[in-house]
Amino acid sequence: MTNQKARKADIVIIGAGTAGLAAYSIAKKHTRNIILINAGHYGTTCARVGCMPSKVFIQAANDYHRRHQLKKQGIHGGERIHINTQETLKYVRSMRDYFVSFVLETIEDIGDNNIHGRARFLEPNKLQVNDTIIQAGKIILATGSTPFIPEPLEAIRAKNRSSIVTTDELFELESLPESVAVIGTGPLGLELGQAMHRLGVTTHLFGRSRTVGGLTDADVIEYAIEALQEELPLSYTQEICYEACGDEIALTWQEGQESKCIQVKTVLAATGRRPNVSGLGLEEIGVPFSDKGVPEFNPETMQIADFPIFIAGDVTGLRPVLHEASDEGRIAGWNCVHEAVAFQRRTPLAITFSEPNIVRVGKSRRVLSEDDYHTGEVLFDSQGRATIQQRNKGMLHIFGDKDNGLLLGAEMIAPDGEHMGHLLSWAIENQMTVFDALAAPFYHPVVEEGLRTCLRDLAKKINPHRQGLEIRFKSN
Repeated sequence: MTNQKARKADIVIIGAGTAGLAAYSIAKKHTRNIILINAGHYGTTCARVGCMPSKVFIQAANDYHRRHQLKKQGIHGGERIHINTQETLKYVRSMRDYFVSFVLETIEDIGDNNIHGRARFLEPNKLQVNDTIIQAGKIILATGSTPFIPEPLEAIRAKNRSSIVTTDELFELESLPESVAVIGTGPLGLELGQAMHRLGVTTHLFGRSRTVGGLTDADVIEYAIEALQEELPLSYTQEICYEACGDEIALTWQEGQESKCIQVKTVLAATGRRPNVSGLGLEEIGVPFSDKGVPEFNPETMQIADFPIFIAGDVTGLRPVLHEASDEGRIAGWNCVHEAVAFQRRTPLAITFSEPNIVRVGKSRRVLSEDDYHTGEVLFDSQGRATIQQRNKGMLHIFGDKDNGLLLGAEMIAPDGEHMGHLLSWAIENQMTVFDALAAPFYHPVVEEGLRTCLRDLAKKINPHRQGLEIRFKSN
């Protein structure tokens, strides 16, 4: 048996993802006695398997899909364009490696204070990793999350691993399958399912609850489902039966009164992610857990109860997107080297990079009280710039305070929704009213004119007497 080593550190960060590295960037300004522990691959979820490679994949899919619209513009030959998905995936991986390389440079700069191994708590401020016991002043838990595979799929995967893939594994395939069932209509399932369909894979999407891309507004949900179903099969069912049939998988489900069945080469499990908290010894040191299986913490300080432990990133299960993980890491890093203070979190912003984009910003429809707000509404079916681009599918709802017009939130499926979502998030962050927003400039012709139409509808419902003249009087 090897002798155990002992080390001391001001701060220990468990996890070298976006949140962990953001925490390190803040804390290192105050102390260099920081140890970083990481058990898995380096490179962050975003750069390695998430945001960046998926957007490369989606871009290739949308570029290839564009061939169907070329003939309308007098551009011929689109029907002869073909794709080699092996080369596409190779390109995705090369771009992935490019983005990961920047993260690895940061890791290399940490040097000997970077330890590869699994950490386990012995006491609230004492850890063991490999053969080393580390006494820490403060500890940051940034262990990320792992794709969840439902038990029936796990059973099939145990017999034929290649037949069931997760979103972490998709880009490692040498080529895309001939057919795929995507289980899950959240952001990842929708993005990757639509992209594979556009790349020529026979694709069927399945959702459990009737929503898509995280939307909560019933009208926008139904519009989005109908728009997506015009392009590819999308079914909702409470239960799917899976059965291995040679080198394929049979899926059987009930849709209304009808029993349906398909066979596919591969199933993509996009059924969510689970926080990486098991095996850390947190229960043994008395850390309280929520009913969602996550340590209880203050989202404004990121501190776990009154422990000298902070939490950040996807492991929180709170807002699993990069900019929020980075913010949480920075909050945790700051509070580890100062007396813990509360931070004002940014206006929520969530984007699904489907086509059209699906966006939620600010307060969702689900959390608003019917008596407190009006809804501005617009369809993009006849919006000028969107029609020119042959992308005129979309619905936008903006929620504003009934009394003063303060912008509260929005939900949409819309062309260039990613950009309109940003404009709205900035407006909400700066506590603008619908009337303030309408006084801002809108160019012509741009898709954002649809945003203005929606704002006008909201303004009319809040105060019809202010309709028409939107520009401000010049103050003396």
